[in-house]
Amino acid sequence: MNILLTGLLGIHVTAGFIGLAAFWVPIFTRKGGHYHRLLGKVFKYCAYLVLAAAGAAVIVRLLNLISSGATPADQPVGYAFLLFLGYLSWVTFVILRHGLLVLSNKPSLQAMDTTMNRTLAILSIAASALLIIYAVYFSPPIKIILLALSPIGVLSGIGILNAIRGRVKLNKAWMYEHLGAMIGCGIAFHTAFAVFGFSRIFDVSLPGNWQVLPWVLPSIIGIPATIIWTRVYKRKFGEA
Repeated sequence: MNILLTGLLGIHVTAGFIGLAAFWVPIFTRKGGHYHRLLGKVFKYCAYLVLAAAGAAVIVRLLNLISSGATPADQPVGYAFLLFLGYLSWVTFVILRHGLLVLSNKPSLQAMDTTMNRTLAILSIAASALLIIYAVYFSPPIKIILLALSPIGVLSGIGILNAIRGRVKLNKAWMYEHLGAMIGCGIAFHTAFAVFGFSRIFDVSLPGNWQVLPWVLPSIIGIPATIIWTRVYKRKFGEA
């Protein structure tokens, strides 16, 4: 079991670092250009590898906890941490999939209004609800982190449902959806790096409540940046 977890961790970290580097090339290169498409594909495959490895690791560790006889009441932190990682992996997967799917449905995003896509969006919202319920009921020490990031699943799920049901009445709706989704995935990558990578590489530890900062800082920066950037493109295409 330890060998399996070590292997999953190796895949997760390697793909994560490559994806993190690849993420910035499409951001700064010409949209739709050669490097945008090439490094965009690199990021896509790395993201899927990262999420698959994270999901598998969560399942393995969860089975270990259950087999040990521990319950959420006995180990609220252990279960909360796994629940949060599972939540983050799931929501990021839904966002990533949506952001890529819009590229093949540019003429009409309503073509994406399928049972599968609606179900994934609804499950994203349900994942947020589960996270909130757990945080409130068991009140683990990382409760503030669970609650702070719980809106992501709700907002992304509602956003996807609005897009595929034709409620976004804009000619370039696919572009704004793609932009928002890809930056959303980038936020997840940077959150993981800020929490697990940065402190280990640079041997930095934050005191007290400041430990929450790496969990929320990428979202604090990334979400307003997404809104501003989307507005810039809307003005460019006369859709502001």
